[in-house]
Amino acid sequence: MDEVLIIGGGFAGLAAGVALAKSGRRVRLLEQKPHLGGRARSFVDSRSGSVVDNGQHLLMGCYHATLRFLEEIGTLDRIALQPRLRVHFLEPPGKLTTLECLGLASPWHLLAGVLCSDSFSWREKREVFRLGRSLSAGEDSRDALERMTVEEWLSAMGQSEKLRRGFWDLLSIAALNENPRRAAATIFARVLRLALFTSPADSRLAIPRVGLSDCYTDAARAYIEARGGRIDTGQGIKALRIVQGVCEGVQPSNDEKIEAAAVVSAVSWFEFVRLLPGDLLRSEPYFTNILALRPAPVISINLWFDRAITDLDFVGLRGTTIQWLFNRGKIPGSGQNGVSLVLSGAHEHITRSKEELLSVAIRDLAELFPESRAAEVLHSLVIKERFATFSPCVGVEELRPQALSPVRGLYLAGDWTATGLPATIEGAVQSGYTAAQEILRTE
Repeated sequence: MDEVLIIGGGFAGLAAGVALAKSGRRVRLLEQKPHLGGRARSFVDSRSGSVVDNGQHLLMGCYHATLRFLEEIGTLDRIALQPRLRVHFLEPPGKLTTLECLGLASPWHLLAGVLCSDSFSWREKREVFRLGRSLSAGEDSRDALERMTVEEWLSAMGQSEKLRRGFWDLLSIAALNENPRRAAATIFARVLRLALFTSPADSRLAIPRVGLSDCYTDAARAYIEARGGRIDTGQGIKALRIVQGVCEGVQPSNDEKIEAAAVVSAVSWFEFVRLLPGDLLRSEPYFTNILALRPAPVISINLWFDRAITDLDFVGLRGTTIQWLFNRGKIPGSGQNGVSLVLSGAHEHITRSKEELLSVAIRDLAELFPESRAAEVLHSLVIKERFATFSPCVGVEELRPQALSPVRGLYLAGDWTATGLPATIEGAVQSGYTAAQEILRTE
């Protein structure tokens, strides 16, 4: 009964487990799937033998909790952090431009980089300056932002449609996984402050040098088990055992009872509500609000060619359906000449067949990468994540629950909880740490 029981073995659950184990608490983690990693994992493609991420992820220097987590478990060297922010953009018929921050204090590291960049017209540079000054000075009204979409806010801030489509929308969709016409301005403004207008070190991007799972799952497991913890994969949960307002443990799928001093649910919101008693879900607003969360899908299209089509590590794509390209050939074990194409906020594309999506991807590549026109596709793999993240639409912040629930002994973690961030790795790790802190605080 002195154990802390964690349900879910993704970033949130493992971060909570590591934090609790470090503080001397005995941890038992249950994961329904036969592997750890949740929605942020990698696997070996059976046909190509390559390591493939379930969805390509970028990290940033402002991911303080994530970097601390990776350092704690000893895998920080498995990500490649840029010396300073540098992003390439491609637009038809293959025009390549670059935004690179300069070695100046914030916000001038970014604003001077924009000034020197060939990615923007002079008018667009003035527009970026206008928004940057406002964000740096904190001039925007939080109340007003909470009622606006990203599109409405950027328009109100004098950002032209061309700049929105070719720059801000790429950043917004990548960060929020939602169409700017639906996504909440308040979350995007917070992301911009943290990622671009706080410090030059925070603005840097990072790509894992290995498959995503290899960055954290085995190392986190070893860390927890070395401190007396236990991790069980392939262990489904039927329900939370809640008696008279107290969570006493869980009911596994095999109908045994597992008791615990505290339970951390680190599963997705749609899985969590299935574990609750129906009367509690209907009567307690803390839980009822969760039912109003809606999903946002991501599509990843992985292609292997008979030759390299680009030397770029990653690039934002303008004027195409596909938004970002990642060069998987740069990652050891991911196969030569492989690319991963990302289509975020993919509501209107998620029902399309894999053949249609492949056709769109190959057409977009032909417009931007001349080398791809003569290249042969040796293998392809399309991954659809219909419930990749929650949709950060206007009004969603009031629906997201805090870590401490009204049920004694029950704590929540996950990128969908009240982190103040969109559904990112950083939000997941932060939520795990927050849940652990709440448990330790109430001892």
